[in-house]
Amino acid sequence: MGKKFRNILTYVIFLGLGLLLLYLVYRKVDFAEMWAKMKQAKLWAIALSALMGYLAIVSRGVRWVTLIEPLGYKPNVWNSVHSVAFSYLSNTFIPRSGELARCGALNQTDGIPVDKLFGTVITERVVDFIMLFIYMAIALIGNSSQFMQLWDEASLSESMLFWMKIGIAGMAVGLVVLYFLRKKIAQTALFLKIKPFLLGLKDGVGAIMTMKRKWAFIGHTLFIWIMYFSMAYVMFLGIPGLEDTPLLTVLLVMIAGGWGMIFPSPGGVGSYHGATEVAFRVLGLGEKIGKVYAALVWFIQAFMIILTGGIGFIWITVVKLRRQREQIAALEND
Repeated sequence: MGKKFRNILTYVIFLGLGLLLLYLVYRKVDFAEMWAKMKQAKLWAIALSALMGYLAIVSRGVRWVTLIEPLGYKPNVWNSVHSVAFSYLSNTFIPRSGELARCGALNQTDGIPVDKLFGTVITERVVDFIMLFIYMAIALIGNSSQFMQLWDEASLSESMLFWMKIGIAGMAVGLVVLYFLRKKIAQTALFLKIKPFLLGLKDGVGAIMTMKRKWAFIGHTLFIWIMYFSMAYVMFLGIPGLEDTPLLTVLLVMIAGGWGMIFPSPGGVGSYHGATEVAFRVLGLGEKIGKVYAALVWFIQAFMIILTGGIGFIWITVVKLRRQREQIAALEND
């Protein structure tokens, strides 16, 4: 089975699962009634939520520069921002492709090695998971009863827990075996081939320890996650019937949606809707309005990502072609 075929098959499977989840969530919905409720949403809330989503992307692009600088490179800030925007567009159609897409884009515009860039992206992902767990801790401390209700609804069955334990044990055994065989593995042709890439990853991940602008990195991280919460909150303010929802309840809905987006369906289709609808039901906000909220928020962000990601793709293409012309001209002058 070829790699290309496996990738297509994986994409089709997860797209199918996402569409199945979407069908299960909305199969009994009166779409005329839902559309009428969606049209009642305040336009200022829709526009502000989309703007906040893009501001988070811009902040991610600027934050990425602070991680790259310790590696000895100084990328153009807007090249970085548009690469991040393009990565979101890529993820919308091909799950988990965004990380490599933005590294490849910035490599083409600024000539920075992909392996080093990918290491910084891994660092970003670790920081993002830490922030998600911080939000979960805030929700648990501030609203423990609703948090536990949501947790119980999302809890895994005993059989799934059993297989998770088996998987973790298998990974632990594998790591031990790799440790004792590390010298032999280091001499294999495969390891020698990927060693430069692994060293680049190490440099990228280690960039956070040597960055000069640590406070800028922390500030952008906080801003990004404040924007994520604010995107959800303004939509609660903009949808009739949700205006008086407590902040901590909004936070729980945002967390549920965030976990839904982790499922590798294209753009979180189905998984985001399902997770958000469950949160609305468990938290007593109402299933019907939850389905309206999930559909509206997902559409707003998908539209924003397609628009800004498309602009990002055009920007990257123009900069790449200009850079290629400059390189050709320099060679001709030599």
